[in-house]
Amino acid sequence: MPVSDLSPRDKILNVAGELFHRRGYGAVTIEQVIQASRVSSATFHRFFTSKSELGVAWLERLNRRMASVHGSFMEKLGAREKRLRKYFLTMGEWLETNGYRSCQFANTAASIDESNEDIVALVDQYKRAQHKFFVDLVETIVGPKDARKIGTAVFLLFSGAMTEAQNLKAKWPLEDALQCAEELCSLHSSTRAAD
Repeated sequence: MPVSDLSPRDKILNVAGELFHRRGYGAVTIEQVIQASRVSSATFHRFFTSKSELGVAWLERLNRRMASVHGSFMEKLGAREKRLRKYFLTMGEWLETNGYRSCQFANTAASIDESNEDIVALVDQYKRAQHKFFVDLVETIVGPKDARKIGTAVFLLFSGAMTEAQNLKAKWPLEDALQCAEELCSLHSSTRAAD
């Protein structure tokens, strides 16, 4: 949909999301969002009474999008031995395309304090959903018995690798984390087959 066809609220959310992603939530002011959105201050404040309210709306929308991405991924898993690779490599391409700006939830959490409870809660909600996604994904590879333990390890490998990929502006942390994650799943599958 062309930007001109968006409602003022959606236009503000799109522009704010882009600014928050590129510069970081903490570095962007309401005035910058208003200016970049090309809306009046009155129009902005008709939809959002504060930056925090805008941040909540942005993260709620992002949370829905990521739930959809994860749901679609789980519906089209492909070959068992390629599932982790497919996800890690897709995210690596996304990371590179986006200038190595990593997880928007983690970046936002790093720029706020605990008093911003609604945003803290949304970050927590997303990270719990992402953890569950990895547990569910790993279960399709290793089975249910140890899926939680191994899925948690893969989640932590992925999260750490995304952070370091951003810090280093490089994909190798994701590539190395993928190798470790595949080895964890392979070792477990080998052990399970021997039982």
